[in-house]
Amino acid sequence: MSRTAGGRSRTGTTLLAGRGSFAEVPGLCTGRRVLVVASRGALNRAPVAAWLPPDARTFTAFHPNPTVGQAVEAARARHAAGADLVVGIGGGSALDVAKAARALPGDATEADDVIAGRRPAPADGPELLLVPTTAGTGSEVTQFATLYRGSRKVSLDTPAARADIAVVDPELTETCAADLTWTCAFDTLAHAVESLWSVRSTPGSRQWAAQALRALVPVLRNADDLPGRAERDALSRAATLAGRAIDITRTTAAHAMSYPLTAHLGIPHGLACALNLTWLAPLVEGAEPGRVTDPRGPAAVREAVDALRALFGADARDTDLAGVLRSLLDRRAPGPYAARGGTPLDLLVAEGMSSDRMTGTPVRLERHQVRTGLDAILCGDTGGKADAICATTG
Repeated sequence: MSRTAGGRSRTGTTLLAGRGSFAEVPGLCTGRRVLVVASRGALNRAPVAAWLPPDARTFTAFHPNPTVGQAVEAARARHAAGADLVVGIGGGSALDVAKAARALPGDATEADDVIAGRRPAPADGPELLLVPTTAGTGSEVTQFATLYRGSRKVSLDTPAARADIAVVDPELTETCAADLTWTCAFDTLAHAVESLWSVRSTPGSRQWAAQALRALVPVLRNADDLPGRAERDALSRAATLAGRAIDITRTTAAHAMSYPLTAHLGIPHGLACALNLTWLAPLVEGAEPGRVTDPRGPAAVREAVDALRALFGADARDTDLAGVLRSLLDRRAPGPYAARGGTPLDLLVAEGMSSDRMTGTPVRLERHQVRTGLDAILCGDTGGKADAICATTG
C-alpha cells in the first residue's frame, strides 16, 4: 500500500493505493455515522456488515448509469441518517451516486439547481470516502459525477463531489469478469486519449494521461483473457492517472457521443467511448488548420497526436491511430455492437452533439461527420446500411 506524497494528491484527495489498502477502510469508519452507497453485489463481495459501525446505513436503490432521481434519493438517505461519512464502494455508478449523496441537498428542486450550477452545493456536507472495485472510471479522483434524465446525460460538477479519501486496492477488481474488465479498461483508454488532445490540456494533464497509457496499453495488447495480478495493478494505476487527467480537462466528443449509445443501445460506456475514438482519431490526426478549435493552434494538436502515436506504437507499426485502436477492440471486444435496434441514428447524433463534452474536442465536427462515424461503428457489418440496425430516419 502507498500514500501519495504528503498524504494528499494534487487533486486534493488523500489517496491510499496498492494491494492491501482496503484494510484501512474499517478504521476510517470507526466512530463515524456512516452511509454506504453500493450495489447489493458489492456489499456481498466486500462484506460490509463485518466491519461497519452497528448503526451504519446502506443505500442500494440505484442501477448502472444512475438517474438524477436516484441521486436525490441517496442524498435524502444521507440527510435522514445524519451521516458524517459517505462511503462509496463499487464501480463508477456507485461512486457517482455516493458523490451525489454527499454533495446534493435532499430537496429535488434544490438538487436540480446544484446540478445546473444555479446554486452552490451545501458547504456542510459529510466527508466522502470512495473505494473503486473496478479499474476504469477514475471517479475516485474527479469532482464530477455522471447522472441521467431519461436518456440524456447530465453532470454534477462541483468541488463538493470530490472525495476526501480514495482507497484504490487492485485486489478488489479480481472478481470482475473479462467483459467488465476490458470495458472499464477502454474507459481509461478514452479518458487518457481525450484528455491528451483536449483543448483544455495542460502540461500536467498530458503527463498524467501519458503515464496512464504507458501502464494500460501493454496490458490491453498482451494480457491473457483475464489479466494477472501485476496487470490488474497496472489497470488500477492507469485508471487513477487518467482520472486525474480528465479532472483537469474533462472529456471530449468520444464521451459526448457515448452517452446515447449506452442509453439507447445498451453498449457499455467504456466500449462506446473507445468505438467513438476509432472514427474521431482520423479527424483529429488529419485535421486541416482551419478546422482546429484549440486556441493554441494546430501545433498543439499535432503535438498531442505525435505523443499518442508514440504511446500506441503507431509509428513502429506503420499504421494510423484508428488502426491501432481497432486492433485493441478486435482483441478485447469484437463486435457487433448495436445490442438493441429501433433508435433513429439521427437521434443518437443530436443527443451526443448537444453534450457539453463536445466543447473540449480539438477539431470542429460537422453533423455529417458524426453521423458517418456512428454509422460505421454501429452498422459496418451491414455494409453501412444504418436502417438495418438503427432504424434511421433520414
